[in-house]
Amino acid sequence: MDSNPNSSYPYTIHHEKLSLHLKIVDINSLFLHEETIPEALEKLTAEIEKDNVVRHPIIVDESSFVVLDGMHRVAALKKLNCKRIPVCLVDYRNPSIMVGAWYRTIEDSESIQEKLKKIENFGFKLEKSEIKPNEIGKNDVVAAIRTLENSYLIHHSFENLKEAYDYVKNIEEKLKQWNLKIGYETERDALEKLEKGSVDGVLFTPKLEKEDIVKTALSGKVFAYKATRHIIPARPLYVNVPLKLLASTNLTLNQVNEEFKEMLTKKRLKRLPAGSLVENRRYEEDVYLFED
Repeated sequence: MDSNPNSSYPYTIHHEKLSLHLKIVDINSLFLHEETIPEALEKLTAEIEKDNVVRHPIIVDESSFVVLDGMHRVAALKKLNCKRIPVCLVDYRNPSIMVGAWYRTIEDSESIQEKLKKIENFGFKLEKSEIKPNEIGKNDVVAAIRTLENSYLIHHSFENLKEAYDYVKNIEEKLKQWNLKIGYETERDALEKLEKGSVDGVLFTPKLEKEDIVKTALSGKVFAYKATRHIIPARPLYVNVPLKLLASTNLTLNQVNEEFKEMLTKKRLKRLPAGSLVENRRYEEDVYLFED
């Protein structure tokens, strides 16, 4: 069996590439590394309140307590006055955990080229050039844009990658103001959409390293939203922790974790391979489902 409920954590799942430690922790002990999107936060808060449970644990680095995946769930539970939150602790140093980027797709019904030139009015310099993704976020290249016709590097001086992403956010907001539709896709999916002509352009963003993410989060700062895309080999789903347990002030954290352990050990653990469809979402990683 993949699980070991008798470990020092309430519940541990041993995947061949990493261990997934399930636990409930103090919500204020966590460090966020990205901003949340107000509309997404409002929608998720309403969904959690309606369900009256937290269905999935957030993913957290066990060493630094930096949240890798689940920023909106943390913010939503704080809005719902929860003191604690279910987490899946992982070793962020594990090389099987990788960091990708979210590229912005751009759709425009008119001439995208003319609108892109307007970016220079806000202190950016556009240089028509071949795009090398590993050079974005270095020197003074904050981002890049590729259209069906041309490729551009976007230049602006910056002191660190947090500041570079602030400029990415600024560029994105300008594009939205000019009635361009912005979407978020993996690097590969964004470029495939451009090649097929289903979008008019792609905004390339800097790729962050793990050290940048942890250092920034522990300093109390956050990157702009959609700065990172963590690729994790496996994740648990459907722990279904009641909100009343997370909001309770009558139980100690140890008592809460004892209840959490009892809940999970009563469930059946089912493993699905990467690429499986769960509630209309396709997961790129292996998933472990807790079933009643």
